[in-house]
Amino acid sequence: MKEWTGFEIERARQGLEMASATTLGRIIFEFSRLDMNLGLMLAWAHEGSQLEKLTKIVSGYTFHKKLDFLAELAQSKYQTNQEAMDAHTTWLAEAHKIRTNRNDLIHGRWGVDHMNNQVVNIVGLPTGEQIERRYTIPELKAALVRMQQLQKQLSTLREQWPI
Repeated sequence: MKEWTGFEIERARQGLEMASATTLGRIIFEFSRLDMNLGLMLAWAHEGSQLEKLTKIVSGYTFHKKLDFLAELAQSKYQTNQEAMDAHTTWLAEAHKIRTNRNDLIHGRWGVDHMNNQVVNIVGLPTGEQIERRYTIPELKAALVRMQQLQKQLSTLREQWPI
């Protein structure tokens, strides 16, 4: 095992911190776009006939509540169309996974493990129960790509099966 100098440790720590902060920042941007576009989809439900009312309602919803509302609207409109229901159900399942992953990434405090080339997210106070999650930079980038793909799938869903 290689002995690290203080300079090498600090350089590795800074590199990991910068790479993870950049990717996490991009995840935040991507998630906020996804959240806004989902909100717009919901506000424009019923061909925009209730735009003002739905804008007020949806603007106060969390992402989770928006997903639940989309599920309700899709069920109401497409209950007899299995293809449309399958498309919405598939998208919603992936969106819930992304939501959970985003929550894991955002909550807690971050550190780096330069020896294992990982960033570490810890949820909970040091005086109580804690949950530790470790990520490599490629794993964080994969989470970003999943969000970007979900964004594209939402556009397709809106075009093919509007609510």
